[in-house]
Amino acid sequence: MSKIKNSNKTAIKIFICFILTASTVATILLGINFFGFAVISSNTNDAQEKTPKSILKSVSQSITFTGETFELNDKTIIPSDNWCILIDENGNIIWSENKPSDIPERYSINDIAGMTRWFLNDYPVYIRTEDYGLFILGIPKNAVGKYDMEYSMKWFDTLPKRILIILLINIILASLLACIFGASLYRRLKEVTGGINDLRKERNVKLNEKGLFKELSKSINETSSAIERKNAALAVRDNARSNWIAGISHDIRTPLAIVIGNSETLESSDELSEANRKRAVIITAQSIKIKKLIEDLNLISSLEYDMQPNKKKIVWMCPLIRRITSNIINSGILDNINDYEIELNLADEKAAVSADEALLERAIFNLINNSIVHNKNGCRIEISEYINNSTVNIIISDNGSGVPNAVIENITEIPKSAHGLGLPMAYKIINVHGGKMTAVNNNGFTVKIKLPLEK
Repeated sequence: MSKIKNSNKTAIKIFICFILTASTVATILLGINFFGFAVISSNTNDAQEKTPKSILKSVSQSITFTGETFELNDKTIIPSDNWCILIDENGNIIWSENKPSDIPERYSINDIAGMTRWFLNDYPVYIRTEDYGLFILGIPKNAVGKYDMEYSMKWFDTLPKRILIILLINIILASLLACIFGASLYRRLKEVTGGINDLRKERNVKLNEKGLFKELSKSINETSSAIERKNAALAVRDNARSNWIAGISHDIRTPLAIVIGNSETLESSDELSEANRKRAVIITAQSIKIKKLIEDLNLISSLEYDMQPNKKKIVWMCPLIRRITSNIINSGILDNINDYEIELNLADEKAAVSADEALLERAIFNLINNSIVHNKNGCRIEISEYINNSTVNIIISDNGSGVPNAVIENITEIPKSAHGLGLPMAYKIINVHGGKMTAVNNNGFTVKIKLPLEK
């Protein structure tokens, strides 16, 4: 369930990122549009070298009065398609250059007022006042368009506020549109992330191969099919392997039982010499060892792929540990029992777990037997048990020579040979019971086990 929630969170994060990105892009575009509108609406003619205003200024600076008339010193100031006149205070033209024939020679106050609308006989005109008269510069008809636009100061005062409102409205609209169009994207993202999560768990995935994620969905579907084919092939191989191991074990078990039975009979036979009876004891011991290896082989075959125990029941840990310890002491495993000291510190008699008792017994036996195998000259073995919160904790430690570091480093892997099976097998058993196991060399060898407490 948590993995599904995580995939949903991923899709939501991508969706939110999409909304924020779309809103940011819309805001940037809006700012660019504002700037572009300002540039487009401005009079770019003012940026030219010769504008009507600059021409009028140059004319007023270049014109001189000779005593009777006005003369323009540099006539190239006025473009050939432009015209210019100078009107005195009485409305009479006292100087002109390139004046069209349809331009009057005299102007009344009303005519002057009319020219403030920027047109004279459909000629766009520009005006400049000087002490000695009024300059009027005319340009060709239909050369420019002029419009009278007036704004109150209140309009300018509230302009920033209105721009901000427009900006907010655009952001809201951009976010809303992004949400609408992003809803479909979110559904596809959720489907794809869910498919990837199922793919990680090696579940069969079949996504819709359409739209924006068509190629990605196709790749996920193909990968899912490949994993399914691989798992099917592995299942066939593993099943064949398990059947082969089970068959070989069965075939060996019967003749091995005959060997053990006959060797035990020979051990107690008075017809054999003492030397031959000792040989029979060795045969029995080695046959039992082979039997145990076969049992380990079958157990490894099931644990190698983390198969769950199928004979679970409530197991009380203190009686189990006492029984295992007693069996070790009484089985003759200890070559010289006086060289070994086993101490039990069992703190909680109520400690119980849900487990396959035979498997759990094998794991604890292997760990205690490990201390015996690696310390042939004897050692002190301490077994502690206690409850901590919701776990049963078991510590098995000895003061011997420890085990090779390579064994500890590879404790999670089943070895390729029969040597060193004890620790990895114990680790697998504890792991399939939902527990944890750690091992360290610390003035000897120490193993710590945590199993879920069954209340």
